[in-house]
Amino acid sequence: MATLSPAVLLAGFCAVLAAVAIGRLVAADRRDPVDIGTALLTVSITFGVVVWATVEESWLTWSTRGIVAVLAVATGVAGLGILAGRWYRPLGGRSREDDFETNDERS
Repeated sequence: MATLSPAVLLAGFCAVLAAVAIGRLVAADRRDPVDIGTALLTVSITFGVVVWATVEESWLTWSTRGIVAVLAVATGVAGLGILAGRWYRPLGGRSREDDFETNDERS
């Protein structure tokens, strides 16, 4: 009976988490960009662990591993870009610059 390496088990766990994140996005009525960025980062981590597992187990060719690695980097950059774009914006839609504006009508 073949045993699975820890990298393969981690890849399976990450795949389940990525499926849950994508499923939550599909089922959501309102999709927040932070949720989209987090789901992309989860998928990116999954791709990265899959590359690690395939290198350790010698399952895929080097070109296929390269494609999966490029997908990991691309989804990670996209996820971080979306999260960084929303970094200073609260969920209500106002930017932080609105907090520093003064209102002259109070006097």
